[in-house]
Amino acid sequence: MPRPLPLLALSGLLLAGCAARGTPPPRVAIDTATRHGWEGLATADDQARIAALPTTWAAAKAAVGRRAARRMAAEGALLDPAAALDLPTPTPGTYWCRLVRIGGRAGYATFAPDYCYVDGDGAGVSFTKQTGQNLPGGWLYAANERRQVFLGTFRATASAEQPAYSTDPGRDVAGVVERVAPFRWRLVLTRAGKGALLDVYELIPAVPPGVGAVASVGR
Repeated sequence: MPRPLPLLALSGLLLAGCAARGTPPPRVAIDTATRHGWEGLATADDQARIAALPTTWAAAKAAVGRRAARRMAAEGALLDPAAALDLPTPTPGTYWCRLVRIGGRAGYATFAPDYCYVDGDGAGVSFTKQTGQNLPGGWLYAANERRQVFLGTFRATASAEQPAYSTDPGRDVAGVVERVAPFRWRLVLTRAGKGALLDVYELIPAVPPGVGAVASVGR
């Protein structure tokens, strides 16, 4: 079982300052415990939710109205369940992570981007959402050539320590990470907020000013 993920809580101001200087924020510490396959770590509930993702995608897209369906179509590959490409692991660094919430009471909603951070070395790859109200963090595990499985938890505040996965079912969160275009990934969580069916995070590298815009992100 993974140990709690140590986090470096950074304010939006600090992150923005790092990006402006073209330097990454401090690395998130990596747990050096032996990595295992995700099936051996995921709870039975999370395994079932991941297996049910095709059905959940269909239900979420069917639950929105006609106007929202047009807005969803404008997102392109981000909200296309079949859009996953090879090389699904995001490269280490700072990302813009924009939440798109679909289905259920939420209907369809998008939110301003926050900052997330991907860290990795030989021990594993971690994902941490650093700003905003919803703060998932955890580890990525290889599933196949087009998918990484995310197993993590929600922490209450940016300064709080990340609870260990599977120690508190109320904070557990699972999902999948897929690359959907050059420089564009998505994290699909199987437990959504505000009565929604799916929370989908668009992940795009945060490019420092002066480097130029990221090309072909499919926005």
